[in-house]
Amino acid sequence: MPKKILSVLSHTEYGNLEDSDIGLFASAFAPVTGNQMTLLLSDGAVNYAVRGQDGTGVTIAGGTVQPGFLIETDLQSVQDAKISVYAVKEDLEERGLSERDLINGVKILKKDEFGKFVDEFDTVWNW
Repeated sequence: MPKKILSVLSHTEYGNLEDSDIGLFASAFAPVTGNQMTLLLSDGAVNYAVRGQDGTGVTIAGGTVQPGFLIETDLQSVQDAKISVYAVKEDLEERGLSERDLINGVKILKKDEFGKFVDEFDTVWNW
């Protein structure tokens, strides 16, 4: 029986030479197994939803991340896989961001709606 899975990303990837966030990458493949995935960006991970980012040219400890973080493309690929993407409103506001700053299709969730929202899922992944 397919499960409804909520994947919560609470921080951006750091200290990693991979070209994608592992939580985002893993979440993108859940529908292949027949499960229904939803992605929630909270805390610092709401930055993934900001339109127009380009992570190419990033170096860590002198090593260049190849091909470079394609943050907007990665998030759009998740949406193309029929994965709904939400961002926590208060976490956006704390960073001076609003819905106007976000990639199209990202939905807003208020913190006081979080408990009821989580109850809709069979499994929660926390990254």
